[in-house]
Amino acid sequence: MKLIKTASPKIILSILVFSCLAVIGVRLRRNFSQIRSVQAFVNGEIIFVRASIPGELELKSEKIKLSNKLEKGTQIGTIKSNVENPRVSVLIIEKQQLKTRQQDIQQQISGIRQQIRNREELMKLFKQQSSIQRNLQRNYARQQIRQYEGQKIQSEASEKLAFANAQRYKFLGKEGAVSLSTAENEIATAQQAFGKVKETQSQLEQAKLILKATRVGIQLDGTRTLSYPETRVYELEVELTDLKQQEKNLSKQIQSIQSQLSITSKELLFQQNVSVLAPTTGVIWSIDSQPQEIVEANKSIIKLLNCQNLWVEAFINETDANKLVVGQAAEISLNGSSYAQWKGRVETIRAGTGRIEVGQYVVEPPPEIARRQLPVRVATARIKVDWQKTPRFGDFCLAGRSVNVRFLESKSPAF
Repeated sequence: MKLIKTASPKIILSILVFSCLAVIGVRLRRNFSQIRSVQAFVNGEIIFVRASIPGELELKSEKIKLSNKLEKGTQIGTIKSNVENPRVSVLIIEKQQLKTRQQDIQQQISGIRQQIRNREELMKLFKQQSSIQRNLQRNYARQQIRQYEGQKIQSEASEKLAFANAQRYKFLGKEGAVSLSTAENEIATAQQAFGKVKETQSQLEQAKLILKATRVGIQLDGTRTLSYPETRVYELEVELTDLKQQEKNLSKQIQSIQSQLSITSKELLFQQNVSVLAPTTGVIWSIDSQPQEIVEANKSIIKLLNCQNLWVEAFINETDANKLVVGQAAEISLNGSSYAQWKGRVETIRAGTGRIEVGQYVVEPPPEIARRQLPVRVATARIKVDWQKTPRFGDFCLAGRSVNVRFLESKSPAF
């Protein structure tokens, strides 16, 4: 019993020692088997804010400082074009030409409007003359009617007298008081009087038709042509229609020129004095131009770091890259900080980093082959990180900071 009591603690101690060594071995094996980055850093999108025109730069000095946050649309400064700008010269000439064209067309419109006023005055005059002429024609037609009515009364009276004489001489002829020839002459005179009545009646009816036609502006007697005033009225109506159409066309040209002038003036103002605005929200990464500096067009003024588009670039041994797959999980920790840790996933894996340049038509040997050396070959893995919240702007959102990347084991097969 004593032997058993003395042996049991030793056995238990041995088991504990072996268990601890096994756990440590498993952890060491797991650590050695996991892929880690040789070097890694936080990368981000850099946006260049460039000068759109050449000129003197004025910066908002209170805002333009390194690591300052700029909201989208914030005015960075202004550029005044006090240097030779070929586009400004072209725009000034174009603007002057447009103004000259506008003045010419306006003069044409003024001339056409004066012609329209003259034609309208003439038309008014000829319409008055035409109205007077129609009134005179109506009065003349009424006068003719009255004249024919009087002639009709006379002819009817002459007809009665002629028929009465014809009847009397006819009777006297039968009685032998007068000769037959005299009686026949009187009968012929009566028949002529009857014809005269018919003629006068016809003339009267014709005069009434002429009056009716005159009231509606129609000519029945003579050559069927319009009077001179009426002819001029119709001609002036055609001329006025053409002139008004010309005025309308020229007015459209004026509108087009005014639109072009507006566009040219805005562009000229833009080319002479332009505001520089932040294209997106970001942190000032660098200041490439100074206040009162004469900048060329397309010169970089500042660089903005877009803190909404950050990722991690991890360099790993090329042999280890064969074990990685796109979408594989990774843990990122900031160098020198145990609390700053994030989760991420592999987005891309690119080999040949630092050795070759893909896309060259003629490829030269890498320097290590020329020197007969065999350096460490690395690949680059781009990692999308779940930052959980936007990093602080004061330290440039961690851009450029070194990090450690540990790739977790993937259940998917490697490439």
